[in-house]
Amino acid sequence: MNEPSASPFIVALLFILRCLVPLAILFGISYLLRKLGLVAEPPEPPSGYEENGENQPPPGGKKKKRKER
Repeated sequence: MNEPSASPFIVALLFILRCLVPLAILFGISYLLRKLGLVAEPPEPPSGYEENGENQPPPGGKKKKRKER
């Protein structure tokens, strides 16, 4: 079998085509959607909301189980 010799230039070109071009397309589409107003900005969090989880109610559906005798 013939062994193909991959030069560094070809490898770099394939990397750009495989990884960077799709990322550029995704970021371009995202930019256009925001520019055209088709994607809304997220709403402001409630006034009592804290990121670290303090003063928040427990997740729904999780209650403490009581032992039955």
